[in-house]
Amino acid sequence: MYLELSNYVVLTGILIVIGLFLNKWEPPIKKQYVALMLLIAGLALGYFMVTNAAYGFLIAGLVFYKDELVSEIKLVKESVLEVKKEKSELKGEIK
Repeated sequence: MYLELSNYVVLTGILIVIGLFLNKWEPPIKKQYVALMLLIAGLALGYFMVTNAAYGFLIAGLVFYKDELVSEIKLVKESVLEVKKEKSELKGEIK
């Protein structure tokens, strides 16, 4: 179990480094080519490291879309906090 978990961590680390490397490449590589390279690398590494290409594909997708995911999560968090604040203000007005 521990070895399998460490393989997932290593796979994630490798894909993050590949993603950073491709994003810093000069001259810049088009985003669709970066995504394609990451997904192919994720499929191959997932198949060989954890014997499941789907996990490699999933992790590669998360690595590629990490910026968008983080911004969306922050937006949801801010919205939830705003709703809680408005709800507490409404409770104060009703009493």
